[in-house]
Amino acid sequence: MIHDDKINLSELGKHLKNIPDNFIVLIVSPEDKYESTNIEILKLLCNEEKSPGLYITFDKPYDLVSKTLHDAGVDTSKLFFIDLVTKTKKGSYERTENCLFIPSPKEISDLGIAIDESIHASMNNKKFLFVDSVSALYFYNSAGTAKKFQHFLTIRMRIGNLKGILMSLPGETEKEIVSFLAQFCDKTISVQ
Repeated sequence: MIHDDKINLSELGKHLKNIPDNFIVLIVSPEDKYESTNIEILKLLCNEEKSPGLYITFDKPYDLVSKTLHDAGVDTSKLFFIDLVTKTKKGSYERTENCLFIPSPKEISDLGIAIDESIHASMNNKKFLFVDSVSALYFYNSAGTAKKFQHFLTIRMRIGNLKGILMSLPGETEKEIVSFLAQFCDKTISVQ
């Protein structure tokens, strides 16, 4: 069942605290609070709940995301990143132990394989999957392809017994994305 909650950023932690495994939350955050929202969620999951997680980034390179989170106090040792932007923007990259670089955000079949492998590699660990941001998928792929992948992603979260956090921006472009994706989520939260 979908519940659309409109909350202040300061209340986000209590809404997400102790969400069960196999629960998917779509969080819509305005651009001016987007980074703060991500940080608050990841502090809760990584620092307080000590959960390992998979962080998928479509918009910002791994080195920038990792540094921003680390500097904000997030325990980034709990995160494994899948970066779909570094190879596209920089062309070269340093291979790391906790990041897999996918050639392009258009390579969603490669992303699907990477997600499956990551889930299977840690089947016995409680884990979460954090997607930043689902709206970006539409910038690089057709709407039909993006929707199929989002459906695939939510199914993988359910099969893997993962907590799912899907981030999106509000706006006219994102309205269709949010309404489509909300049907596969257990809860939708709009940060005010």
